[in-house]
Amino acid sequence: MDAFLLNEILIALLIVTLAGLVHGTFGLGFPMVATPVLALLTDVQTAILLTLAPNIAVNLWSMLRGGNLSESVGRFWPVAVWMLIGSAVGTAILVAMDPNPFRLLLAAVILLYLNSERLKRLDWSFIPRHPRRAGASAGLLGGVLGGTVNVGGPMLMIYFLEMRVPPLVLVQAINLAFLLGKSTQAATFAAFGLLPLTLVLVSLPLGAMALVGLRSGMWLRERFSTDAYRGWLRGLLWVLAGLLVVQFVRDL
Repeated sequence: MDAFLLNEILIALLIVTLAGLVHGTFGLGFPMVATPVLALLTDVQTAILLTLAPNIAVNLWSMLRGGNLSESVGRFWPVAVWMLIGSAVGTAILVAMDPNPFRLLLAAVILLYLNSERLKRLDWSFIPRHPRRAGASAGLLGGVLGGTVNVGGPMLMIYFLEMRVPPLVLVQAINLAFLLGKSTQAATFAAFGLLPLTLVLVSLPLGAMALVGLRSGMWLRERFSTDAYRGWLRGLLWVLAGLLVVQFVRDL
């Protein structure tokens, strides 16, 4: 953290603002953008620590916005609980291992997300047939991936899309799961003594800028088509996945 210079902090502020913009536009996506870019500046574990406050702020705001929260929570709270458990497990794995391989894992998760449309062609009919078991599996696996590489969204997206939930419920339920997962991750890092005050102080202004980006994205979502933004996001993620692989190979 001592090597995280002022110019890098300024870059981090720009990164979380962009990630907040994406999250506000699409209803999710903050860790998918912020984590890989910050991991290029530091490592996966530091990137996750830096985005703890921004993630919690963005998830809380997104979850509370729109009303009818009781429907989302009442129906899908077990998924969020499994996300909590998986996040604790994933964070413990991250703490115990060399962080460099998680660059490769993060690249793999991004590629999974980018190819989610192809995955939808597979037979996912077991999800609506067995919603509780499928929800538990999606929450647990999403939590483990969220704990290790800060990206558990693809697992939850597949589950909620196959459950055919309304867009508002989908956004609120996913952000509830992320909120519990990130809070658990922060507590786990603190229990391991890996949540220094200096990093928390850096993370707080990042959280404020993430909310600025989030509100801007919500403003854009209400006025423009998201098709162009979706294409730009996918292009950016393809580039980031390639850069993470290159950096993983370089640091072997």
